[in-house]
Amino acid sequence: MREFVRREGAEPYNVRDGHGHPVRTLGNRRECQAESDRLAGWFLGLHPTTQRKLTVFVVRCPVKGCLLGRVFRRGDPLAAVRYVWLGVAWARGGTAGILNWAWDGGRGSKEFMVTGCAHGGGNVEFGLLHGMVEALDSPQSTAPQEWLHRYDEPVQRGYARRTLMLPDTHWQTWT
Repeated sequence: MREFVRREGAEPYNVRDGHGHPVRTLGNRRECQAESDRLAGWFLGLHPTTQRKLTVFVVRCPVKGCLLGRVFRRGDPLAAVRYVWLGVAWARGGTAGILNWAWDGGRGSKEFMVTGCAHGGGNVEFGLLHGMVEALDSPQSTAPQEWLHRYDEPVQRGYARRTLMLPDTHWQTWT
């Protein structure tokens, strides 16, 4: 299987704006989306038991608990670990996005991902997904009660069960 290698001619390479954020270009977004789609296809081709083992956490609907998406961890010996969002959108089918895209400052390719189910629709912010990944995957030497308070409330509530329920502010119920 071909592993992702950044093209030398890709522009811009480590170019930052006046605030120190990486410059987002159409080429970078297309490259990220192509890699996201490739990783999503790889993950969906695995046996369901293997998929469950690689899943870091799931995102659920606040109304009935429908599965809206999941984040899985893809370790690569030649590159960094990738955290990939696989979501369900009511109108468009599935969505995919790399949460820690290295050439985007680790901020993800987008600010949020659109998701939905039969009960409603909403936006999953990448910041919320990053917080959950950081809380679950970073090794902590102390008890969770001592450090979990630093995260947003949805991350605090979903930490133990590895389930992130979208807050009501990010969700619109169908009427």
